[in-house]
Order: sequence, then C-alpha cells, then structure tokens
Amino acid sequence: MRLGTIRMMVAGVLVIGYVAFGSTPVQSQDSFQQETSASMTFDIPAQPLINALIAFSAQTGMQVLYEGAIAQDVWSPGATGTLLPAEALHSLLRNTGLSYRTTPNGTVTLERGSLPPLPPASSVAPPEQPFASQGASAQMQPGRKPVKVPEIVVKDIRERDDDAASYVAEESSTATRTDTPMIQVPQSVGVVTRRLMDDQKAIRVEQALRNVSGVAIGYSAQGRAANDTMFCRGFPCAFFKNNLRNDDFQQSFAFRDIANMQRLEVLKGPASVLYGRSEPGGIINILTKQPLADRYASIEQIVGSYDFYRTMVDATGPLDEKKTLLYRINGAYENTGSFRDFVHGQRYFIAPAFAWKPSSNTTVTIESEYIRDRLSSDGGLPAIGRNIAPIPRTRFLGEPFDSTGVEEARVSLRVAHRFNDNWQIESQFRADESTIIGHFTNPGSVQADNQTLTRLLFDQLADTSSYYWRNDVIGKATTGSIKHNVLTGVEIGRQSGSLDIATAPFGTINIYNPIYNQTLVPSLTKARLVRTFANAVGVYIQDQVEVFPNFHVLAGARGDYFYQHSMSANGDTKAENVGFSPRIGVTYQPIQPVAFYANVTRSFQPTFGPFAAVNNLYIPTTGTQFEAGMKADIVPGRLTSTLAVYRILKKNVLATDPSNFLFQIQTGAQRSQGIEYDLTAQLTPAWKVIATYAYTDARVAADTVIAVGNRLPLIARHTGSFWTTYDFQGGMLSGFGVGAGLYLVGERAGDINNTFELPGYVRTDAALYYRKQDVFSHTNLVAQLNIQNLLDQNYYSGGFQTRGASAFAGAPLTFYGSVKLEFN
Repeated sequence: MRLGTIRMMVAGVLVIGYVAFGSTPVQSQDSFQQETSASMTFDIPAQPLINALIAFSAQTGMQVLYEGAIAQDVWSPGATGTLLPAEALHSLLRNTGLSYRTTPNGTVTLERGSLPPLPPASSVAPPEQPFASQGASAQMQPGRKPVKVPEIVVKDIRERDDDAASYVAEESSTATRTDTPMIQVPQSVGVVTRRLMDDQKAIRVEQALRNVSGVAIGYSAQGRAANDTMFCRGFPCAFFKNNLRNDDFQQSFAFRDIANMQRLEVLKGPASVLYGRSEPGGIINILTKQPLADRYASIEQIVGSYDFYRTMVDATGPLDEKKTLLYRINGAYENTGSFRDFVHGQRYFIAPAFAWKPSSNTTVTIESEYIRDRLSSDGGLPAIGRNIAPIPRTRFLGEPFDSTGVEEARVSLRVAHRFNDNWQIESQFRADESTIIGHFTNPGSVQADNQTLTRLLFDQLADTSSYYWRNDVIGKATTGSIKHNVLTGVEIGRQSGSLDIATAPFGTINIYNPIYNQTLVPSLTKARLVRTFANAVGVYIQDQVEVFPNFHVLAGARGDYFYQHSMSANGDTKAENVGFSPRIGVTYQPIQPVAFYANVTRSFQPTFGPFAAVNNLYIPTTGTQFEAGMKADIVPGRLTSTLAVYRILKKNVLATDPSNFLFQIQTGAQRSQGIEYDLTAQLTPAWKVIATYAYTDARVAADTVIAVGNRLPLIARHTGSFWTTYDFQGGMLSGFGVGAGLYLVGERAGDINNTFELPGYVRTDAALYYRKQDVFSHTNLVAQLNIQNLLDQNYYSGGFQTRGASAFAGAPLTFYGSVKLEFN
C-alpha cells in the first residue's frame, strides 16, 4: 500500500462520515422545573462552581451530573434567598456558559449552552413554601401533594476530555492497558494533560515532555528525520500512538503534530511486556482526542516571533439524535520562519475520527491523520575543542537550498466490545505510510584551522510502511478471596522501507564568515541503497492480582518473534530474533492515599533499521530494570506525587559511530541509575502546579572501544522543571490568569566519546491569560500570551552526537500570542 492509497483513505474517512452519517441534529432541552414546585431558603455564596454544586446537593438532596471538563475552574455567582430548586440552579449557573438537561428518568446533567427560561411564577409554588427533600425538613402547603423530586447527586463524570481542565491525572491506561488507578500501578508513569499543553502553548511534543522527570531532548533540528527524538532514563524513548507503535525513522519522520493530542503518557522503564521491542528507558504513548457526544467546536489562531503563524480547529459532536454516531475533526496549518538564518517551514495537518456505538457495550472507531511538511534542513552548530563553536546561535552552516519534504498518512480501526461487567475485548489495526525527500548539505567536521567546516551533499528519497494489528482480551475473575484482572493478547505486524540516495563532496564553509551559494551544485542520480522488510509476532499475558485490598501484585510476560530481510547491492541478508520479556511488580498501600511499589522488568530490542542492511553479527539488546518508589494521592484528583529510584543495565548496545552519524557500533553495555520526583497539584480551583526533578547517571558499563565510565550523550545528571498558573476567580481581575515556570538542564556530554560538552542552562517562561465565557452567544473566548525564554538565555537543547552537528541552539526570547473561540 503506497502513501497515496492511505492518503485517499484519510479523505475517504471524511467523505464516508459526511455521506453516511449526515448532519448534526439539534439536541432537545428538557426541564425539571415543573417537577420541583416547592421552595426553600438558600445561602450559597459566590465560589467555585464545583463547591457550589456540592452545597446545593447537600441542601436539596438532589443529584447533579456533570463532566469535570466543563465544571472545572468555573466561578459560580451563588444563590441566596427563598427560591425554587430550579431557580437556585439557574442562579448558580448564571454567567457560567453552562446549562442543564434532563432525561425521562429525571437525571439532571450540566452541559455547555444557554440556560432555559424559568417558567411563569403562577406555575410554581409561592416562594415562602419550603421544599420537601431528602435530608431536609419541609412543611407542605395545606391541600397540596408533595412533589417527587428526581434523586440525582453531584457527580463528576470522568472522561478522557477532562484533561482539558486539570494538570492532575488519576488514571493511566498505558502501564497496564486496563483502567487502573495510577497509585496501584507498580511502575512510574508521567502524564501531560491537554490543559497543561494549552497553558504552556506547547507547539511541539518535546516542549510538552519537559514536564516529565527523566525525559530529555535528543534531536530537535528542523527538517531532519525523527525530529521528536527523546531520551527516557538515559535511553531513546519509543513512541506509541493509542497503544500502537509510532517509531522514529519508521512510522514517523516529521514533528508529531500536537493538534489532536489529548494527553501524553510516559511509562518509565522497560515496556516490552505489553508493547514488544523497545528501549529499556521507557515509552511515550500519545492518546488522541476522541469523538464526544456533546457538541463542541473551537478555532485558535497563534501568532509568534520569527514569523510564526499557526491555525488550529477542533470540532466534535453527535451525528444522529440518539448519539450513536459521533465525529471529531482536528486540523492545523502552520507557516513559520526561524531565528536561524534561511530556516523556514510550512505544514498541513488534518485528523478526522468517527465513532459508532450500536449499543452501550460496543464502540467502533475510525481515526486517520495526514501530514504534509515542507521544511528547511538545519544541521545545527559544530564543536571546537570541548565546547560548542563560539558563533551566533542564528548562524546557519548549510546552503539556502537545503530542504526536506515529508508526507505521512495513517488510518486506524478500533473495535471494543464489553460482554458483561467482567469481560471485554478490543481489536485495533493501523496502517502507516511515510515518505521523506531531502536535498541538503550535511556537516562533516571542523578542520585543524578551527574555522573551516567540511560538508557533503545529500539527495535522498526514503519510504516506509507498516501494518499492525493488536487484539486484547480483558477479564476479571476470583480465586477464593483473591481478585484477578487478566489481560492477554496477540500482536502481529509488518514493516518495510527503502532508501534511494546519492552523495557527493560539497564546498567547505567558514563558520565565522560564511558565504553561501559559492559552490556549483552537482547533478546527482539517486540509486537504491537498500530495501528491507520485517515481520513481527508477539503474544503476551498479564495478571493484576488483588491479594488484599491494600496489596496488589502485577505479573506478566511477552514472547516476541522478529524476522528481518534486506536487499541491497551486496545481496540479500536475513535475521531471526526471539525475545522473552517478563515483568513483576508489587504495590502496598499502608493507608489509602500512600503506596509503596517495586518492580523488575525487562526489554527486548532487535537491531532493526528500515534503511540498513540486516547484519547477523548484531544481536538484540536487552535491558533489565530494578525500580522502587512511593506514590501519594493525598487529595484525590488534586495532589499527587511519585518518587522513584531505579537502576537499568542494557546489554549488546548500539551507539552512534562518532566518525559517521549514519552508522552505528555495538559497544557492549550501558547502565543508567537515578532518582526521579514528580508532583502535580490543583491546590485550589484557581491554582495549579506541576514540578519535577531527576538525577540521571547514565554511563558506558562495558566496551572494547569506548572508555568505560563515559557518560551517555545528551543526558544531564540534573534536570528539573516547575510550572504554576493562577486564575483570578472574582473581582476586577475575574477571568484573568498568570503563569510562570523554570526549566533546568545540567551540562551534557555531546558524544559517546565525551570529546565535547553542551553547557547547562536555566530557562524561564511566563504567560498571561484572559478567559471569558459567553463573550458572544454560545461562544467562549481564551486570549493568551506566552513568553518563552523570558531572560533570553543562550542555550542548546540537543544535538546529533557528532562534532560537526554537535548542538541545536534553543530559541531566544520568544512571544506567542493566541486567540481561541470555543463554540457550544
């Protein structure tokens, strides 16, 4: 299947959704005003809406359902006086942009929208009549019958979209692929919610992942393959999207677009037990925005420094009256310059998704994405001696014609069915196609005069495809007093790739006084370097055992078979690898909000690259982790923290060849050990905080070429972050908010030989917000100014681990202004 075929499938998803499902119906608005005809005295002062609803429920005995995403951070004007319950609820929701609806069984649910009109006074009881309700004394007017009031409690309906309201995540599915409270998971997990991404105005994935301890930036140069390369606990992170792999260089060449991301979940340590081949440091699982039953749409325009322009749209809702057919469409257009000379880019992104719910137990979801990038190719800055060359961070050392084009398309189908309260199945299939075309100069090395940089000219065409199908069975059972939550499944996949390339020496450039367009560009003819394919099969089982209510055991194992075949001018080569990846962990909660945990887990990673000939001399790398820690959920949903101590030993390691970054060498063993701490807090409805710290000691442990004890490249010993926001809830500043943060990164080795270093830095960010509900009818406004690198720190975010492309300069003082309109 070629890229054009999947691109047509993405378009087909949009067409089928429109033709088959039709247009969005108008939701009817029920009311309970006629059913609540007795009044009572209310004295609920202005306060956060959630607290006001709790007070309302306590006084009336009524239950009100709401989604946390719409009630979070909303200020209620309160309700005072002798009022009917309907009148009190109206008062509590006044100027909040929220309404309510009822169902035939009397359930009251809050939703976005305008409040319905109150009934005429003649149709309700006089104000002086008290209200007979559960838990409250009442005296009825003589001759009147008591009115039965629907019994509904204030309840927060938690859905994945609640990430739009909070920094705190109470559950994560990545670690176990089951709905397990994070405090019961015996492994460290970091979560970046959508609200945090929006508050920080994260444009790239690496900007969002600064909020997770132990995660470091790898390659962040524009216009190169694998732009989002990150390190987890000292080793490359593997990327997944909705639990299926989304590997750098294989399924993804471009920056992953953040427009349709709902949250990022980082599972730290080996994850092969459920996800197959991967590095031992951890995985990053991208969970995408899903179709919702309530209508919502938004459009956001971002304008930033260095000619940055980005437009994002998001629309979701039902396609039929019964809300069995749902849709969601996210899109983005980006056009940007750069603080770097000659560097610019343009992007188109669209991600339609449709869900069909034929019953309350079955959901069928189709998702797709299409990305088209046109970018300048930037190789960064070289090293001289043990430091980065002392040249301006704006200095570009390629040629103005350096460019890269990327197209990616993917389509997935997910079917989930629940047989009963105990057993369910999920089947998911995804097809990915990616193509990258590049014509650019690549830095070589600085000559002995410390000013002349050699360069090579590259002309390349790379194409990859992958198809993965995962099937899970999840069930609950008991053996005596012991409870089991079992997951078992099978995953099969096929990947292929080809690389056509041509290279030639290109003119040198003076790094202190560059002159461009001085060398005649030779005509290059690309030739097929290699074509590869690989087949993968994995079978796994996991059991979460509740031995006692406060003592849980997690045990699992996975077996993998991986076959590789490559075809090149040197002939065909093949390799077969088999791996076994176990995990066992325990969690003990001496008291409900505190848990101690420990785990031992293992990773498996064959030496596979879609653009390299198979080499039977390479054996799979394996990594074993020992981890222990403590988790605290002191105030559920409001204050959580994790402290982890770990040690990872990775054997049969591949590392970048210092003499040529296109090749790798197998160095023997590497180990990483450290301490991590993450804290996330919603201290008040107005005040949010997220803070992290990591000490990471990652070194070469055994080798015949690289010096034992050398630090692993781009891994700082000390990293940390702190971000906080405060939203003013009342008074003249109501609707305004402020935010500020610090990001600390220590000095890092630049390459595996430790021949140069990237200096440490502290970056300061700030933000201003203005949020106004119902600025127009059914329209909310969010205006925002984000300032990154407030103190204009000169720093380097990452590098290519070679002396010629040693560092990528971080952006100077940068402003992002944005205006977002939300429609409901």
